[in-house]
Amino acid sequence: MIIEKQWHQVKNVLQEVLDNAFSIDKNATTEFDSLLSIDEIDALGYARNFPHLTCVMCSIEDGELLNFSKGKSRLDHDFKKLDVGMALLPATCYKVYLGLMNSSIEAPYIESCIARCFRHEDKALDNYRAFNFTMKEYVYLGEGESAQAHLDRGYERISALLDQLGITVSCELANDPFFDTSSSVARLSTLTPTKREIVFQGHAVSSLNYHRNYFGEKFNITHGSGFIHTSCVAFGLERWIAMFEEHFGDAAKTLAALATIH
Repeated sequence: MIIEKQWHQVKNVLQEVLDNAFSIDKNATTEFDSLLSIDEIDALGYARNFPHLTCVMCSIEDGELLNFSKGKSRLDHDFKKLDVGMALLPATCYKVYLGLMNSSIEAPYIESCIARCFRHEDKALDNYRAFNFTMKEYVYLGEGESAQAHLDRGYERISALLDQLGITVSCELANDPFFDTSSSVARLSTLTPTKREIVFQGHAVSSLNYHRNYFGEKFNITHGSGFIHTSCVAFGLERWIAMFEEHFGDAAKTLAALATIH
């Protein structure tokens, strides 16, 4: 999705509105890069659960460089001689957990973060769905009960915000699109759903995710005597802009509506 002119301003104002809704100081957000090492994507288990969505960054093999410089080779669908150097970030919150690996937090807290994310979507692309997008997240790290409370508060804040804007949405249970639905992680997700989505006219624009102590245990992140529990409220900013465009019609009307939020 190309964000042009005033819509770029909408994107910036939207971030400020969301920070205010979640009581986050405007200078407290961390912006992450979009790269993961091969070891990091492997440690996350993302390619195991979602190989169809995984994106990697490749370079042309050294032995092929001369052929390209002489015009004998070119990039096309048949060219396979590539070196996989890095993976591309599929979700912003992964950077938070990787950064805390083998550590202990002194007290529960909420991390505000944003990054450009990439997924090799297997569904039709449109204004809502793209291979790359901006994901802003509010990640809670601490105890189980409070992790779930963070999501409940997040839902209330999103609902209040959209009510003020006059936008009608629904909240629906959702499951991540596991490639192998018979895997243990996929089965657990189906048996005890931990993801809800805020849906506008059939399009998910935000998600509320409870990870239990999955990332705490996987990356040895502790609080007190146990592994931390985590949850996150995530916003696809381009999806919100697409929603605003459908609802308000243009950027100027959207900015005027956002200015009324209190």
